[in-house]
Parts: sequence; C-alpha cells; structure tokens
Amino acid sequence: MRQANKRVLAVIGSPRRGGNTETLVDEVLRGARDAGASVHKVVLSELEIAPCQACEACRDTGECVQGDDMPDLLRKMEDYPVWVLGTPVYWWGPSAQMKAFVDRWFCKAHRAQDKAMFQGRRVVLAIPMGDADPATARHTVGMFTDALDYVKATLFATILAPDSNDPGDVRHKPDVLAAAYEAGKRAVTSER
Repeated sequence: MRQANKRVLAVIGSPRRGGNTETLVDEVLRGARDAGASVHKVVLSELEIAPCQACEACRDTGECVQGDDMPDLLRKMEDYPVWVLGTPVYWWGPSAQMKAFVDRWFCKAHRAQDKAMFQGRRVVLAIPMGDADPATARHTVGMFTDALDYVKATLFATILAPDSNDPGDVRHKPDVLAAAYEAGKRAVTSER
C-alpha cells in the first residue's frame, strides 16, 4: 500500500518532450515508484506560467494576481513531500520555463503562513547539460541550493548529466541513470 508521505511530484523544465531532462527525471520517478511511492509529473512548457511582474501584490494576500496555471501547481506542490525538479542548463542557468516557475514561488516564500508549503520538502535536482564539464551547472545548482535553503526545503540529491546535448544522450550513461534511480528510491525511503 502506498503511504501518504511517499508522494513525488516531478516538474520538467525542458520544452523538449522525451529529451534528456525528462528521461533523467523519469528514472528518478522509476526509483521512487519501485520504493512504493505514487508519482505525478508536470511539464512546464505545457502550462501557462507567466513571469513574475514584481508588483508585490502577493505580499498581502499570498496569491499572485496573474491568472495562469501557477496557483494549481502550487497547490500540487503542497500535496507532495518529495519534488523532482528537472532542467537542462541553458547559458549556465536553468531553462526559462524553470526560472519563471521558481520566480513565482515568491508569492508563497515570504509570508510565514505560506512558507510552510516548502519546509521539509525533499528535492532531487536532475540536470543534463551539453557541456562535458560538470562545473557548467554550478550556477543552476547554486540558484537551487540558495532558493531551497531560503524556503527551508532540503536539497536531497543532485544528479548531473554532462555531455548530454543531443536527444537520447543520457540513455547512454548507465552510471547517471543508476544514480537517478537510487536518488528516487532514497528520497522516499530514507529517514528524515
């Protein structure tokens, strides 16, 4: 039987369906499923998520004034104790879709009563990149490390897949796929 605390939400920040990011995230989800978790996957490029307008109206209400899909996604995030965030590295940072998504956390990240939705969440990062040097992901990883620390979520694991530019490249990296699978299993079975 699946337990309520074994629920994993994956958020794909790549616009390329079936590409390296989604493949890597799917392997994390496979590990989580094999460990007894229920999983749900969201693809940001299939949603309407507008960039933050810096109006700060949310400071009073905890809600964004924009009428898009982000409020529904935030509600989903509240229901899942484990998040898998997948993004390729684009110009040393996350994809535009992922960055807009993270920027929109602002409406929940600064009010104490809203901030609880982040606290204690376990996060697995899945980051493929075209460059062979893993250091190319340093700004992307750094952004997530700092953002997750700020909202009191736990960066549980980071899976990097360097030299994964062409669709399918990550499928030829058994060590990376094994690390992704194990991260998924451990994220739902490890003691807090």
